[in-house]
Amino acid sequence: MQEADKDLERLRMKKAETLLKHQMMPEHVIQIKSSEEFNKLLKDYPDKIIIIDFWAVWCGPCIFFAPIFKKLHGEFRNDFVFVKVNVDENNAIAMKYGITGIPTTSFIKNDEVVHQVVGAMNYEGMKKVLEKLKK
Repeated sequence: MQEADKDLERLRMKKAETLLKHQMMPEHVIQIKSSEEFNKLLKDYPDKIIIIDFWAVWCGPCIFFAPIFKKLHGEFRNDFVFVKVNVDENNAIAMKYGITGIPTTSFIKNDEVVHQVVGAMNYEGMKKVLEKLKK
C-alpha cells in the first residue's frame, strides 16, 4: 500500500509541476530590448521552444507577418514562448543566430536553433510548423 501511495504522490507532484510551467508562460509576445534581457529569457525557459520573430520597422514583409505571429501566440502560448527581436535595435542577437534576411522566424531550445523559417509565411503554413514542433 505504501508503494502505491508514493507513486500517487509522484504523479501529483509531476502534475503540479506541469501546471506551474503552464501558468508561468508569458501572456504576451515579449519585445526584447537588450542582449541581457534575451539571455535572461533563455535561462527562464530552458525546456521550452522560444519562437523568435526577427524583424525591422522598415521591412514590409515583417509588417505583414506581425499579425500572423500575434495570432499564433494566442493559439500556442501555452506551448511556446513568443518573442520579437528588432534587428536594428538588437544586432548582436541577430548576428548570434546568423540572421541575414528578415523576417526570419527562429525556433530555439536550449540556445540551439531547432528550426528556422526565412521570409513571411502565411498563418496555415506556420501553424503546421508549430503543430509539428509541439510533438
